[in-house]
Amino acid sequence: MWKWWAARRIEKNIPPSLQDLIAFLGQKGFPAFLVGGSLRSLLLGQKPGDWDFAVEGSSQEIKKIFPDHRGPGGRFGTLLIRWQGRTVELTCLESCSIVQDLWRRDFTINALAWNPQQGLIDPAGGQKDLRRKIIRPTGNPRDRFREDPLRIIRFFRFQAELDFAGTTSLFAAIDPTLLPGVAPERTGAEMDRLLPGIGVEKALQGMLETEVLTSIIPEFNSLLQVPGAVEHVRRTVGAIRPDRDLRWAALLHDIGKGITYNPGNRPLFPDHEKEGARMAEEILTRLRLAHSRVEKITTLIRWHMFELDPMLSDGALRRFISRVGRENVMDLVELRRADIIGTTRQFHRAGPQIQAYLRRIQELLGEDQQFTREDLAIDGHDLMEYFDLEPGPRVGELLDKAHQWILEDPSRNIREEILNYLEQEKK
Repeated sequence: MWKWWAARRIEKNIPPSLQDLIAFLGQKGFPAFLVGGSLRSLLLGQKPGDWDFAVEGSSQEIKKIFPDHRGPGGRFGTLLIRWQGRTVELTCLESCSIVQDLWRRDFTINALAWNPQQGLIDPAGGQKDLRRKIIRPTGNPRDRFREDPLRIIRFFRFQAELDFAGTTSLFAAIDPTLLPGVAPERTGAEMDRLLPGIGVEKALQGMLETEVLTSIIPEFNSLLQVPGAVEHVRRTVGAIRPDRDLRWAALLHDIGKGITYNPGNRPLFPDHEKEGARMAEEILTRLRLAHSRVEKITTLIRWHMFELDPMLSDGALRRFISRVGRENVMDLVELRRADIIGTTRQFHRAGPQIQAYLRRIQELLGEDQQFTREDLAIDGHDLMEYFDLEPGPRVGELLDKAHQWILEDPSRNIREEILNYLEQEKK
C-alpha cells in the first residue's frame, strides 16, 4: 500500500517536463531515474529545491546528447544540462546499474530511485526509514564513514534538516579522528545547510557528545570548561531566525568566553565579544566562507553586547547604527533576542524591551538619515582646501569629528555649517 501511495505522490508532483526528460533519455537507450534529495522531498510531501537524476550510461555518451552541458562527468562526477528551461543535474552511471549505485550511497533515505517503468526502487529499505524518521547507513556504518568521513557531518546535517534520529550503530561508528582529512570548504558547506535546520539543537547536541563539533571547530574545547556555556549556545542557535548567517553568529557569539573566563571576578568574561569576533573570523575563514559573510557574522558577534535601552537618545542610537551598519542593525537585535532566550528559556522575557527598541531603530531607519561618514556633505578634499591641510591623519580626524556632530542632528549636514563647526572646534 505504501509503495503504491508513494509512487502516486511522485507521479503527481514531478513536473511534466522532467517526466519528458526521463522518457527522452529512455528512448535514446539510457534509462534515467529520479534520485537523491529531490525524491526524498517528494516522499516527505515537500517541494524539492533541485532535481537530481541518475542515468545508466557513460558521461561521454550523454555529453553527445547534450552538447551544451557543464561539468566533467566521469565516475563520480555530474553533468549539468538545460532541459525545457530548467537546469538539471545528471549523474552518469559509468559501469553499474541503478541498484548497485544506490547501495553505494551514504544513507538508506538517499538510496531511493524512481522512473515510470520500474516504479520506486528501494533496495536498502529507505521508505521504511523515512516513515520511522530514522537515518541509517546503507551498509556497515564504519565502512561508510571511512569511505568518506564527510558523511559524518552529512548525517548531522540531515538530522538538522529533517529532525530525524540516528540509529545506535550509526552513533557508535562515528569517529571524529577521521574529520581532519575533510576539506574545510566541504565542512563549511555542510554546516551552512545544517545550521538553518529545524532539528539544529538535536544535531548540535549529538555533535558535542560525539566530539564532532570540537573536531571541526577546536575552539569549542575551551568553551566546554565554562559551566553552562555550550548549552546556552545551543539554545541560542535554536531560538534565532533560521538564516544561515544568523545561525553562525549565534553558534559563535560566545566563543570568546572560553579564553576570557575569569571565575570569581567581575566582569566574568572581560571583552569576550571582541575576542569572539577575532576567533570567529579565524574559524569562518578557515572553513572558506565568503569574505562578505565573514565580515557580517563577525560584526554581529563583536557588537552583540550592545546597550539594549529603548530610552537612549536619537544621537546615541544613530551612533550605534553608524558603528554596526544599517544593514546589520536589525540582525543584531535579533541576535540579542535569541541570546536572551538562550539565557532565560523564556520567550516573553525578550519581548517588550526589544519591541520598544526595535520601534526606535525602525523610526530612525525610516527617516532615511545619514549614518556613515560617506554621507557627509563634505569630503577630505573640502577640508584640505578650507583648512590648507596636506593629506594625512588630521583630515580623517576632522571627518570623524564632523560625522559624530551630524549624528546628533542630521539637519546639520550642510557644507557651510560643518565647516563653521570645525573651525570653532579648532579654536
